[in-house]
Amino acid sequence: MQQRTRLIQLIHVGKRELQLDDDTYRALLKRETGSDSCKEMKKDELDKVLSAMERQGFKRKKSTNPKQSEKRLSPKTQGKPDVISKIRALWITMAKEGIIRDGSETALDAYVRRMTKRQTSKGIDHVAWCSDIQATRVLEGLKLWKARSHHKK
Repeated sequence: MQQRTRLIQLIHVGKRELQLDDDTYRALLKRETGSDSCKEMKKDELDKVLSAMERQGFKRKKSTNPKQSEKRLSPKTQGKPDVISKIRALWITMAKEGIIRDGSETALDAYVRRMTKRQTSKGIDHVAWCSDIQATRVLEGLKLWKARSHHKK
């Protein structure tokens, strides 16, 4: 239901951005779906209307909500920093320096999975699940990677 509401909101934003008067707007709805009101439409019909508006030049904009744009790259450290916190900090630093393309927690987990797969047959799915020995090996691997990238510059 929430997605349907969001689509209706986007359609109304599109109406405003395209500067459609009410008659033109209702004609667009009728032409695309056979209905002249978003209230009566199903999700796929709302998608059709939005696609038609995008063909006419409407562009969706990213949210300007400051809370959404300030996402943390990783969870906050609780208490004193441990090896896993150091891994996260180094990962974020390397991302900001351009060494790593994706500084997200998901990308870090993928890296940890690859690194620990060498040690065990499956690998560890999340950095937080690493043992102290595994975490230390991952941290040392990141340090070597960072050092190599600085030598290339």
